[in-house]
Amino acid sequence: MSRGRVLIVGGGIAGLSLAASLSRAGIACEIVERAPAWAPIGAGIVMSVNAMSVLRRLEIADEVAERGHRLGAGGITDHNGRQLAGSDFELLSHDHGPTIAIHRAELHEALLGAASGVPVTLGQSIEKLSQNDAGVDVQFTHGKSDRFDLVVGADGLRSVVRESILGDVPPVYSGYTCWRFVVRSPASEIEMREMWGRGQRFGIVRIDDARLYCFAVANAPRGTEDPEPGRLARLRERFAGFGGQVPAILAALDEDVPLIHNDLEEIPRIPWVEGRVVLVGDAAHAMTPNMGLGAAMALEDSAVLADELAKPGELADRLAAHVERRTSRVRWVQDQSRRIGRVGQLENPILCALRNTVARLTPDSAAAGALKRLAKQPI
Repeated sequence: MSRGRVLIVGGGIAGLSLAASLSRAGIACEIVERAPAWAPIGAGIVMSVNAMSVLRRLEIADEVAERGHRLGAGGITDHNGRQLAGSDFELLSHDHGPTIAIHRAELHEALLGAASGVPVTLGQSIEKLSQNDAGVDVQFTHGKSDRFDLVVGADGLRSVVRESILGDVPPVYSGYTCWRFVVRSPASEIEMREMWGRGQRFGIVRIDDARLYCFAVANAPRGTEDPEPGRLARLRERFAGFGGQVPAILAALDEDVPLIHNDLEEIPRIPWVEGRVVLVGDAAHAMTPNMGLGAAMALEDSAVLADELAKPGELADRLAAHVERRTSRVRWVQDQSRRIGRVGQLENPILCALRNTVARLTPDSAAAGALKRLAKQPI
């Protein structure tokens, strides 16, 4: 691919990290992004040890660590803040490096720097794709057309690239909806907590010395509307039964704090490659965030795809090798995330009591087992 052209559709985590990796491999690429301008949107995100491993390849791990917060201890509690299970991220750091929590906008800026030499066109996406053995003809939304050797769909859950090659692939609803926000910290000792109630959860993650990233999850019918006017008051009312740090956090919010609301969905098992078009990140395998590894999977996708494209051989063989390297790992994370969400969102009081008892009796060392497994395995 050193003399080919790659079009990356989407300038999020997957697209920017792929652009940075391809640029370092000497592969010509460019990005189109539907947003008209880069904006500091989003809330918080956790860069797990395997995510940080990819960022080290891109030479921005230190920058991300400086911009974010190194996580120490974390855990799961009941809705009143009583400990159910613990996790110690420092147990992983000796062999695999730190776990960093950071604002999405800060991560995006670091990735933009890593991909600074790649041409980017904002306010544009694709209108139509057609391909043959020689290349992919792309018609853009502003009327321009061009030909590429490969098109990569890194354009998220509702990917237009995916639709162009596979048709309509409806996301699968998890059964629960989510609110996310960043707030000035009312308590300095908080590191990372997920609080389990009945059909509800509340998460708290420190992202720097002054701010917390929080998420609130509740069982709800798909598409339940929550208009911006009055959203904060409804959130406070919905989670009024939570104790611990939650009352102080909700009290610290005001109407000026962006309160992001969306249903949590995933993409079912679909082909990731069609001819000279390949999907990465959420476009290929969006998953529920219960393991906090969706961004890590997108970063790994980009690293592996760039690695395979830099090798000699037929493009079809290299894309097939990418899929073979990624499939079992991604599917395991996606399946585990779904299972954790089902347990965390239980509503039946008897089942919730049983869940909490099992969590208390499970050794804390088991909590880090999945991350250790992912960290030790090559991507």
